[in-house]
Amino acid sequence: MRLSSVLTRTAFAGILAAPCAQLGALEVATGAMLGPRYGASHFYVRSGLGATWSRTYEGGRYRGKARGSLALVRVTQGLFDDEWLRERPFDPDGNTARLIAQLDLYRQHGIAGIVVSLQGSDPGYSQERNGVSRGASADLGERSGALVSAYRRDGSLKPAWMERLDRLLESADSKGLIVCLVLFQQDQDESLESPEAIVAAAGNVARHLVERNHRNVIIDVANAWDEPEGRWDHRRFVPRFVEQLIRAVRQPFQTASFSLPIGASSGAAMLYPMSLARLCDVVLLQGDGRSVADKLARSREFKQYGRPVLMVSDSNDGEGTADALANEVSVARAYIESASGWSFAPSPAASRFPFDYGVADSAEVDDSWEAPRRQRARARAMLEAIARIVLRRPPSTTPRKKRG
Repeated sequence: MRLSSVLTRTAFAGILAAPCAQLGALEVATGAMLGPRYGASHFYVRSGLGATWSRTYEGGRYRGKARGSLALVRVTQGLFDDEWLRERPFDPDGNTARLIAQLDLYRQHGIAGIVVSLQGSDPGYSQERNGVSRGASADLGERSGALVSAYRRDGSLKPAWMERLDRLLESADSKGLIVCLVLFQQDQDESLESPEAIVAAAGNVARHLVERNHRNVIIDVANAWDEPEGRWDHRRFVPRFVEQLIRAVRQPFQTASFSLPIGASSGAAMLYPMSLARLCDVVLLQGDGRSVADKLARSREFKQYGRPVLMVSDSNDGEGTADALANEVSVARAYIESASGWSFAPSPAASRFPFDYGVADSAEVDDSWEAPRRQRARARAMLEAIARIVLRRPPSTTPRKKRG
């Protein structure tokens, strides 16, 4: 459906567009969804009843090369709850609250949104790091594995997960931020009892978003849908029938007053067949471990599809060395200015149980520091680098050294 004729509640667009006097729901779309008068490979937002669509990062606060793009922070564990975890206490609501507490910092640095998952991601269990000796897969069973999923066995939605999701989406909306929502994750698709349950879960999430009027969402149907390592179960149903899942997500929006951008993220091979791109509203890529040259080549190649090209995961040297930081900044600039957006993980601790979303007070990075300190500093340095890419006047948040 074309969105140019759809009405929405009054909204505050925050970081993405000029603010309105009244608050409501931020709505996101792509130019390809809106029609020929819009740039097909750009992201757009609107913020009020009958308001016009504007490219993201539109206005005098933002650099012209960033318009129509997105800078995201990948915090997939923001809704996490492992129902089989017994070794140590964990508060899922507190975990989500800690992420929400970081949203203002992200927004101040020109971040347009976050990436979270309804089936988490590898929690990095380790006896040495966090005192938990478990695998990441539901296949391993209750004694040895993890059960991290917003879905019951039959594909119905777990109320506690939906409550956390609603709270996070509403908090992001109030700050003018977008949420890229991952529906399915390798190692957890087996927590659903059948392919039919997976399809049902996809449709149930879409209906929940419609019923709750969550318009600030980009949907990533499956994390690394083409993962080649055999980690998808049910005879690799998700990779084989990803187009069916996309249609299941799209169906509830056919009778709704709005639609949402829908895609499915590639694995690290960064492949995206044209048949899939034509079905999707956005090309979602993962560049983990790929060379800078590979990433830039893919961004140029996929422009032919007439869709935004958004890098939703780009984990490389988690140690946060100065050389790795420089490479990350170059990719971030290229994807924000020449593709349609880029995402980074703040630090390994944000993905590793029990999850720490904080960053250092200073962006100074020294390779000689111990890893935790260096990684937190790298997270701050990346935020400040994105602010310089996106904002005309980046915030001065790093304390100046005293002259001695």
